[in-house]
Amino acid sequence: MMEKDERIRRTKETAKLLFSSMKSGVGFELWKKFDADLARELSTFYTGVLYSRDVISQKQRELCAVASLTVLDRHNELKAHIHAAMNVGATRAEVAEVIFQQVTYGGMPVVVEGLQALRDVLMQRGEWTD
Repeated sequence: MMEKDERIRRTKETAKLLFSSMKSGVGFELWKKFDADLARELSTFYTGVLYSRDVISQKQRELCAVASLTVLDRHNELKAHIHAAMNVGATRAEVAEVIFQQVTYGGMPVVVEGLQALRDVLMQRGEWTD
């Protein structure tokens, strides 16, 4: 098990890598309003331990998150992980393809919602063109 200082360092480093492009922040800001200590523990686990593992690349990890969140129809979290995927090298076409693939598992409504989330993120990043 890694030391507390190392987990905190990795949490900050990974959070910056994945979520720095988000203007509205991620769930951590909301979690802190309810229980700051628990929010810190959750963040150091998810971001400092789980998301910082190197078994698969950050890009693969985030494309998996995009797929899962698309099929679960979790629009807000999906936007966060689309940002993260693009921050670690996923292209617009790769993210869209992952979303399109979810038609098999969640149907066309979740694909449409997922593509709307992708469009919203691209607009936020100044990368959307009609």
